[in-house]
Amino acid sequence: MQEHRLSYRDISYWHKYQPYLPEWLAVPPDAPLQEEWWTWRQGEIHLDRLAAEEAPLTVILLHGGGGYGRLLAPFGTMLRREGYEVVAPDLPGYGLSRVPQSLVGHDLWVECAADLVKAEQSRAGRSVVLFGFSLGGYVAYLAAAKCRTVAGIAATTLADPRIPQVQTEFARHPLLSRLGLPLLPVLDRLCGRMRFPIQWVARMQAISNDPELVSVFLEDRCGAGKPVSVHFMRSLFETRPDIEPEEFDVCPVLLAHPGADRWTTVEASRLFFDRIKAPKRLVLLDHCGHFPIEEPGISRLREAVVSFLAELVSDVRESPGEALRSVV
Repeated sequence: MQEHRLSYRDISYWHKYQPYLPEWLAVPPDAPLQEEWWTWRQGEIHLDRLAAEEAPLTVILLHGGGGYGRLLAPFGTMLRREGYEVVAPDLPGYGLSRVPQSLVGHDLWVECAADLVKAEQSRAGRSVVLFGFSLGGYVAYLAAAKCRTVAGIAATTLADPRIPQVQTEFARHPLLSRLGLPLLPVLDRLCGRMRFPIQWVARMQAISNDPELVSVFLEDRCGAGKPVSVHFMRSLFETRPDIEPEEFDVCPVLLAHPGADRWTTVEASRLFFDRIKAPKRLVLLDHCGHFPIEEPGISRLREAVVSFLAELVSDVRESPGEALRSVV
């Protein structure tokens, strides 16, 4: 991989999202966003980092299907202002990360996120929190269950794609979930690397409640406008957690769910969330769509996450060795 690495200075499409954000959430021109490349297996994962040397925690932001790390820069700068170091990867297949097709799969997203947790713990010697948006919320849970060393999980949705209601809500048309899913194993064997626009099968039109913003998403070639493979779709519905929720006691969980989400309903997320054994908290974000930027819910998100992180910092300071027990 000797060719020129692209940067978000070269690919500036992400700026088109900024006018839709509340003024306080928009990424300022002087935001200390550092672009890095992390070697993972046979690929290179693009990372956005908002460094904070004295941070008590590192927060890893995880995007969902049709997203990428730079889309979460507004939330990253929000948390950086509170004193936390933030890292946002472009998971394999999205954004600027460069990986072979063999490394693109939902199960591999989980392995990538879990390995990044370990890398960040070793790098800075501090505890890590996973904060997932959309499908990234479930990826955060799966990665935490795999590595078992994170201090906490925050998520905007926690929808398990194995659950029929979640499958129905995900699909662009109900028939796709009933007829298409049983065919995925066969299609994967026949043409697993064939790629197609995700909006052909998923209800991407519900990613926002603002039709203009939906159009911005769908035309984004780093995210929702980037094609996905048949294999990725199969892996999305077949990936299983290392720890089922009834036994999950790795760390506390915050679910800050959009209250006006037209794609993943809070009822669908609760089918998984309510089964989690660990200490947990549910906060509803009033008037927020799937990509949560509307007031007053977005301010509620900030309050809930900042409070959650402060509690985790207190816990880590009381028992620092426990938080990183399996890293050293």
